[in-house]
Amino acid sequence: MQCDKITTYRHTARHYQNSLVMKKTFRDTTNCFSIRARASLDVTRLAATCLVVAGLALVLSLSGTGSTTALAADGNKAGDGVKLTVRGTGLPVPRFVTLKSGEVNMRAGPGTEYPVLWQYQRKDLPLRVEAEFGVWRKVVDHEDTTGWMHQSVVSLKRHALVTSSSARIYASPDNGAALVAVAERNALMELQSCPTQWCKVAAGDLRGWVARTSIWGLLDGEILD
Repeated sequence: MQCDKITTYRHTARHYQNSLVMKKTFRDTTNCFSIRARASLDVTRLAATCLVVAGLALVLSLSGTGSTTALAADGNKAGDGVKLTVRGTGLPVPRFVTLKSGEVNMRAGPGTEYPVLWQYQRKDLPLRVEAEFGVWRKVVDHEDTTGWMHQSVVSLKRHALVTSSSARIYASPDNGAALVAVAERNALMELQSCPTQWCKVAAGDLRGWVARTSIWGLLDGEILD
C-alpha cells in the first residue's frame, strides 16, 4: 500500500472581520507509518497506519482598492536562541502545546478584535508558546509562523511532527535495534518521553523510539520524562 503525496489543494473561503480567510486544505493528504514485522522466515509484512494531515489557512488581507497581500511562512527553523523564562501563569516560556481541535484560529493580536491570520485544521499539531497576555498565547509553528491563540484551544499534551523526509521508529533507542515503522514527513506522533537524543513515541498501536533530530515539538536540550 502506497501513501498519497501532497499534490492538490481544496480552497474554501470564509469571512472574518473584513478579511477573506482562504483555508488551504490538503485534500486526501495521507502520511503513513509503514510497519515492518519480521517473521522467522524473514518475511516482511507491510501494512499502513495513516494519518491525515491538514494544511494551514492562507490569509488574503483585503485593502481598500481590492488588492491582496498573502501572509505566508518563510520555512525557517523555529526555536533557535530562545531563552527559558517564566510569565504570568507560572508555566515556562517558551514551552510546547498542541491544538485541542481540528479548527483553530490564529489572530494578529491577543484579542477577538484582531483579524484572523491563519486557520489551523490539524488536531494535536505542536506549537511553541513564546509569550502570554492574559488568556492569550503568542505561538509559533514549525514553519516559523507567529500569531495569537486563546488558551482554551491549546493543550499541554505533547506531540511531535515529523519534519524530515521520513523518520525511522525503532524498538529501542538504538540505530541497530529492530525497525518498527517508518513515519513520513508531516506525520504526528504522541511524545511519551525524551530522556536523550531519542524520543519514545506512540501513534495508534505503534510504539517505539525516534531520533529527536527528525521531529519538531521539543525545545533545544529539553528533557521530557
